[in-house]
Amino acid sequence: MSTAPVTDPEVLLDANGMPIETWGGKFERKFKENPFVPILAGLTTVSLIVAASKLRRRDSVSMNHWLRVRVVMQGLTICAVVGGSWWYGQMKHQKEAAAAAENERVLERAAFEARLRAAEEADRIEKLEEEIHARGEVQNGGVSSSGWLGGWFGKGGSGSAPTAEGSSPSTTSSK
Repeated sequence: MSTAPVTDPEVLLDANGMPIETWGGKFERKFKENPFVPILAGLTTVSLIVAASKLRRRDSVSMNHWLRVRVVMQGLTICAVVGGSWWYGQMKHQKEAAAAAENERVLERAAFEARLRAAEEADRIEKLEEEIHARGEVQNGGVSSSGWLGGWFGKGGSGSAPTAEGSSPSTTSSK
C-alpha cells in the first residue's frame, strides 16, 4: 500500500491524508493477500451451521462428525493465517531488499556518472592546456618560454615582469 495520499474526490481521507478503507475494500485487499483465510473461515462457518442443523434433528452421530470437521477447518484457518502472514512478510522483505538494491544501483550509477564527468572535464582542461602550451611554443618560434632568457624576462624578452615561479604569467604548467 503506498504512502502517498489519494487525490480522488470520492475517497474519504483521515487526519493523516490516508484513504479511509471500506469493509468491502479491506476484504478485497485481504483476500488478494491471502485467499485461503476467508475460504477456510467460510468452510468453518458452513460446518458449524450444518452441525447446528444436525443438533436440531437430534442426529448426534452426524452432528459430532460436523463438529470435528469444524475443528479441522478452524485449525486449517489458523495455519492459513500464520502461513499467510509469514509468506506476506517474506514477500515484503524481498520487495524491500529489491528496492534497496535498485536504489543502491541508482546511487552507484549516479556516482559513476559524476566521476566520469569530472574525468572528462579534467581531460578537456588538460588538452586545452597542452594546446595553449603548444601555441605558445609555436608563437615563440620554437623557443620555450621557460628557456634561458624566457624564465627571467617573460615571453621572448618582451619586458614583462617575472613571476614567483620564474615563468611567464601567460604560461601554465600541467602536472
